[in-house]
Amino acid sequence: MVSGENMSGRKVSRTVSRVVIGVVTGLVATLLGMVGQGVAGQGSATAIPANTEANYVTTLNCTSANPWPAGPVKVRVDVFNNIRFPADGLPGPVIALIGSDRAKPVALEYTYDVTVRWKNLRTGRTGKVFVPGRGFTVKWQVDIHPGHGPVAFTIHQKLGALAFNPMVNPQYSSCSGRATA
Repeated sequence: MVSGENMSGRKVSRTVSRVVIGVVTGLVATLLGMVGQGVAGQGSATAIPANTEANYVTTLNCTSANPWPAGPVKVRVDVFNNIRFPADGLPGPVIALIGSDRAKPVALEYTYDVTVRWKNLRTGRTGKVFVPGRGFTVKWQVDIHPGHGPVAFTIHQKLGALAFNPMVNPQYSSCSGRATA
C-alpha cells in the first residue's frame, strides 16, 4: 500500500481545510487583538502623542526670478501655528513657515538664503531668523518663536545658481504675511 491509500480524498481535503481555517482564524484573532490594544500592547507608552497636528493658516506666494536661464521659481510658503512639537525642538508658541517650489528635482542646483523678520503686534517684540540652504529644488523651513499674539512677518529670499561657486547670479524676492502665535 502506498501511504494515504486507505484514506478517501474527502477525509484528506477536510483535514487540510480544517487546518488552514484554524491557522487563518488564529492569525486574524491575533491581528485584531493587536489592533484593539495598539501595537505596543495595553498600558505601554507610544512615541507620538495623539493630536499633534498643526493648524494650517495660509499659503503665501513668494515667486522669485530664476538664477538659471529658465522660468521663475514659484516658491509657495505654507504657514502653520499651534504646533505642539516644532522641528527646532524649542518650546512654543511657534509659527512655522515651510517654503517649497514643489518642483521635481532637476540637474541644476540652487543655493538659497532665507531671512524672516517678524514683529509681535501685541508685545512689540521683534526678531530675525536666517536659514541657508542648497538643493536641486528650493525647500526650507523657518520656525519663529514670537510669544503669544498676532505676528507680522516678512520673508526675504536670495536664490543663486550653484555653478562651481555658490550664489552665482543671485535673485532677490520677498513676501509678507500674518499669523497668530
